[in-house]
Amino acid sequence: MGWTMDNKVDDVPNISGYTIASVLTQFLALMFFFLSLVAFMNGSIIAGIILLAIGAVWEILFVKLVKKIVYWKKQDVKVVADPPAEDFYEPLYKNDGEGYDFSRNLYCKLYDKHPKDLTEEDEEIIWQYTCDDFSYLLAWIIEKDLYQPSVDDDEDETEESREDAAKIKARDMLPSEYLKNNGGYFMEDEVKESARRFVKEYYEGAYREDVIKFAKDKLNAELYGFPFRWEDYDAFKVHIDEAFERYGG
Repeated sequence: MGWTMDNKVDDVPNISGYTIASVLTQFLALMFFFLSLVAFMNGSIIAGIILLAIGAVWEILFVKLVKKIVYWKKQDVKVVADPPAEDFYEPLYKNDGEGYDFSRNLYCKLYDKHPKDLTEEDEEIIWQYTCDDFSYLLAWIIEKDLYQPSVDDDEDETEESREDAAKIKARDMLPSEYLKNNGGYFMEDEVKESARRFVKEYYEGAYREDVIKFAKDKLNAELYGFPFRWEDYDAFKVHIDEAFERYGG
């Protein structure tokens, strides 16, 4: 959060500088008072009066400086916070393609293909592979009506996201397609607040290991090496349901 200073007086000067000046002024006043006393003691009445007058001038200046310092210190210097920023949400999931090479090589190895010979259909399947670490959870979020468009979406994006979510719920679209349409991102606030903490903690905690174990035991595959199938999701989602129940959902 940023901060600004909004002062009640126009330009509050450097008080420390004025404090030093007041000390020097008081020193000069006392010095001239002392010199005037010496002059009077030596019989120099006129010199004593002159020195006394000069000392009085410095003393008056000192008093004025002190009054200004006291006044400035009493002013209410309001520290005003910037207007509260709108809620800022970070990506819960981000697929920026870093795992694509791994998934592509694994796919080519499984199906004895060369990267140069991959078709558009092959590329779509490989993209599904790269989303293995989130697709099941995304399908669950939407199926449980815990999805909502991000506050950062404009009107058109919101409408498109709602349509895609409806297609996934009807099982007419794969979660990986939703992620592809959104640049590989899924934002924290796309989960309704009632389940947001659970989803974040589960995703960052046990979820990944649950998927890895499921892939190994049930699919005979490794993470980033299997396509999304609804029947596999149905078999896996019980893990999410159980975790949600333990969480208190």
